[in-house]
Amino acid sequence: MFNVECNYQTNINKENEFIANIKQKEKTCIKTINAYGDKFKDLNELITLIYSKDGKTHHHPLTGPINVENAKPGDVLKVHIYKIEIEEMAQSLSKTAGIDPLENADIADRIPIISERISKNEIDYSNGIKLEYKPMIGMIATTPKKENIKTGHAKRINGGNLDIPFITEGVDIYIPVEIEGAGLYLGDVHGLQGYGELSGIAMEASSQVILDVEVLKPRKKLENILVIGKEPFSGKECIGIVGVGKKMKVEDSVYDAFQGGINILQELIPTMSKNMIKSLLTLIGNSFNGQAFSKTSESTSIIVISKENIERVTRNSYENLSNELQEIMFQ
Repeated sequence: MFNVECNYQTNINKENEFIANIKQKEKTCIKTINAYGDKFKDLNELITLIYSKDGKTHHHPLTGPINVENAKPGDVLKVHIYKIEIEEMAQSLSKTAGIDPLENADIADRIPIISERISKNEIDYSNGIKLEYKPMIGMIATTPKKENIKTGHAKRINGGNLDIPFITEGVDIYIPVEIEGAGLYLGDVHGLQGYGELSGIAMEASSQVILDVEVLKPRKKLENILVIGKEPFSGKECIGIVGVGKKMKVEDSVYDAFQGGINILQELIPTMSKNMIKSLLTLIGNSFNGQAFSKTSESTSIIVISKENIERVTRNSYENLSNELQEIMFQ
């Protein structure tokens, strides 16, 4: 299997040189570093990272950009996540996060908690508390054609710091391509995070992510990132439409996801009017926050529609939702 080591990238733009080349449908292991900027073995090393504002470490280091074979501007990258193997993990607000708990009482403090995985489905959190093990990818992006995306931030088309638990093992992620080679980035993996990341920090972890990629030609320009697979909160197969707010307001990202949801339903039910689709989406769409409360970056949301409801409104039966969507939306 081809391995890509983390290069501690600090931003996403087309000036960055590719660090690796991957072929389509070739299983690849992408290694990521936790949001504190480096690996740690104990509490002392973690505390050093938490309070290191300057130096070699950097908040939310990324692995990338990665050149994807035959990816062209206007294409869509389909990323399938096979496995997320978590390494060391901890929860604490870093000084590099850009916000101080003393300035905002709603943000979690800097008291560090180191956790570890104790079984296939559990982590030992703290004080005897056992929590579910639900690994997810916080940051995934393709390179924008013009803008620069700093780590910890996101753009509507390209992605970035989405912090959406749906981006997990077994799912397909559809991301628009804006430059030759796509320029794929990965990072900010979490061992566990609820929707919203409400206190501003999750179970930050280093990882090895096993994935493959495929380049698709859309029949119509894709305006939002899509996620298809088993949604972790409901446990159902769903399609998710990602929204990114231009500001730090959750309603901006919800509106963006709502508009994207309308576009997807119009593709699935072309005979239905736009106004009727809006009403329908209110009944079958569920809105979840991604990055809801960071105060320092764009808000993100995802509108989730179950496969069951898609089958009801389209009056079709889908054996594989991702494959069926590809038949409709891609050449």
